[in-house]
Amino acid sequence: MYQKHQTMYPLSSKLYCDKHKCGFVRKIRHYKDKEDVTFWYCSDFHKTGKKNCVPACFKEEDLYNILLSVFKTYEIYKEEICEELLSLYSNVSKTEEESMQETKLQNELYLLEKKKDKLLDLALDDILSKKDLKNKTLTIEKQILQTKSKLKELEGKKIKLQEQTSKRKTLKENILKELEITKENLENYIEELLDKIIVIENHGEVKNQNIELKIILAGGKIINIGKPKTQANQSNQSNSEKQKG
Repeated sequence: MYQKHQTMYPLSSKLYCDKHKCGFVRKIRHYKDKEDVTFWYCSDFHKTGKKNCVPACFKEEDLYNILLSVFKTYEIYKEEICEELLSLYSNVSKTEEESMQETKLQNELYLLEKKKDKLLDLALDDILSKKDLKNKTLTIEKQILQTKSKLKELEGKKIKLQEQTSKRKTLKENILKELEITKENLENYIEELLDKIIVIENHGEVKNQNIELKIILAGGKIINIGKPKTQANQSNQSNSEKQKG
């Protein structure tokens, strides 16, 4: 049974040695001629120094690169997630319907203006009395004012819609940017998406190379990554190269 300890770093309590049924501890190596390097050691190996632990040590950077590659495969869902988040933000009106309504009101306004001009022509030709002209003109002018008021209201909605569309576009860009997984925000995703990594020693013909990372994500999905580089692998490879030289 793997025991969890207090979380201090993103990988704390999430990295386990299957062979010794223990966690890994984080240590930083300091060098005079190069930058410090962070390693994760099997805690049993770190305490006892026994050489029987093949997956004894990993560079934190190597583990991060593996997790970045794994998490990147889930970015294909970020557009879908973004749309779901935006649907909670606002329901934007259909611009096509408002455009049709605006055209209809403008046509009504045009016909009312033509009708008003026609009344004046009838009055000038003595076909229509001044009293009738006044009454009919007042009615038409009232209709014109109502139509203009509706157009003004529609224009206000149009401007508001344009503002909403602009805000929605900016919001979408920000959400998509936030959902993009990078080296800079990887640690946040490790805390949210990673349940644990179990380091397994596979007993094969090639010693010190048959290592497997069993990556278990928060949702229960398991991803197996074979033969990542360990400090033991790197040391053996370096010694082999020296002997060949």
